[in-house]
Amino acid sequence: MKIGRNLRNLDIPFDEEIDFSIDNNFDIVQLWYKRGHIDAIYVDDVIESINKSKIQTILHGAFDINDFDDYSKDFIDTLLKLNHKEVIIHPMIKTMDVNEKTDKLLVKKLLKLCNELDKLNIKVYIENNHFHMQTFYTIDQWKYFWKKAPKNTEFLLDIVHVLYHDDYEYMKELVKVKFPKALHIADTKKGRVNNKHLHIPIGDGIIDFKKVFKILKGFDGIIILEIKSLDYKIIDSRNKIV
Repeated sequence: MKIGRNLRNLDIPFDEEIDFSIDNNFDIVQLWYKRGHIDAIYVDDVIESINKSKIQTILHGAFDINDFDDYSKDFIDTLLKLNHKEVIIHPMIKTMDVNEKTDKLLVKKLLKLCNELDKLNIKVYIENNHFHMQTFYTIDQWKYFWKKAPKNTEFLLDIVHVLYHDDYEYMKELVKVKFPKALHIADTKKGRVNNKHLHIPIGDGIIDFKKVFKILKGFDGIIILEIKSLDYKIIDSRNKIV
C-alpha cells in the first residue's frame, strides 16, 4: 500500500512540498491538472521539475464536460512528457445543466479519453462524484460506465464525496459495482459549508473510519490524503491510517 498527499497550499514552493513529503514518509504527491495547468508553483519548468523530483507524482485531472474536447490532447501529451503510467480523472458537469442527455455525453467523452489512455498503457483511476453534483453519481450510471470502461481503468473512491452526507449504505453499493484500487481520504463535517463539502484532518470530523475500512476490507492500493492544514495535522492524519 502506498500513501500519498495533495499539496498543502499553493503559496508553498514545489520543491518544499516534495521535501516535506519525503521527510514525512509519503510515497506519492498528487498534483492538480485543470485546463492545461499543473499546480506546481515557483518553478521555471513544471515538467522538468516534476521529472527531477525524488518522489512519485500523479496527476489529478479535473475535467468538466466541456474540457474534454479542448484539453484531452494536452493532458495526454503532459502524461507522456512525465512518463506517467497512472493518472486520476475526476469527471464533472459544471458548465451545463445536468440531465439525462448531458450525463450520457459526459460518459461518452470520458470513455473516449480512457480508451486513448488505455492504448498508451496508462492506468486511469476514475473518481466518484458527490451528492450535490448529481452527475456520474447514481448506481445505474456507475454500472453503465464500468460495463463500458477499459480493463485498465480502476476506481478511486473519494470518501468525503460519499460521507459528508453520512451515506455508508451508498458506499457499500458503490464498491459492490467496482471495488476501489485507490482512495482519497480526509475527514469532513456533515452537510456543506459555504456551499462546499469540507476536507479536514482525520479525527476532526464525523467519519467513522473503522466502519469505512470494514466496508473496504481487503483494500490494498493507493491512499491519498486530501487535506490542507497545519503540517502536524497532515502527519497525524497519515499516522492514523497507516
